[in-house]
Amino acid sequence: MEELCLPFAGRWFVGHAGDTLNVNHHMRVRAQWYGIDFLKTGGSSNRGLCKSDGKTNEDFYSWNEPVLSPATGKLEIAVDGLPDNPIGLQDKRNICGNHAVIRTRSGKFVFIAHLRKGSVMVKPGDDVTAGQQVGRCGNSGNSSAPHLHLHTQDTPIFNQGTGQSMIFKGVNVELTGKIFENVDWPLIRGLFVWPGKL
Repeated sequence: MEELCLPFAGRWFVGHAGDTLNVNHHMRVRAQWYGIDFLKTGGSSNRGLCKSDGKTNEDFYSWNEPVLSPATGKLEIAVDGLPDNPIGLQDKRNICGNHAVIRTRSGKFVFIAHLRKGSVMVKPGDDVTAGQQVGRCGNSGNSSAPHLHLHTQDTPIFNQGTGQSMIFKGVNVELTGKIFENVDWPLIRGLFVWPGKL
């Protein structure tokens, strides 16, 4: 099981995650097993996903938020020139959109997808450390609204190989109104998460 840190600051909602189809549509694709979609929250309740009607990318709290490396390793792949989609449209030819792939010290490959065009700050061959900014959250690729996708494979080629289970170290989790601080957890759909103190 790959140990990672959360790839962002602040409070985010886990939109898809887990090991069954009823909580995670990524389980349909072997290479994306255990994949996770994160969406930043805000507003007076800190549970909203949009500032108003959600008709533009800029209306989503996730839009343009810094995206951090979830692991220490080496940058294998970086794509940065694809356009961000208008809300509701998807680029199904370039599934990951703008993305970064990090080879971890354990030899696994972490995919960070749907980054904003022009925001990727690293290039192949760069050494990256956990918590280092690699880009900004966007809406590129097979994405209909701004969010951050993350999954880990055992190969560097997208959608080949087998998705790897992930555990997140030192996170704060809200589950049905209860808060668990500085825990090491796998994530499942419906949680609110934010970084704890490592």
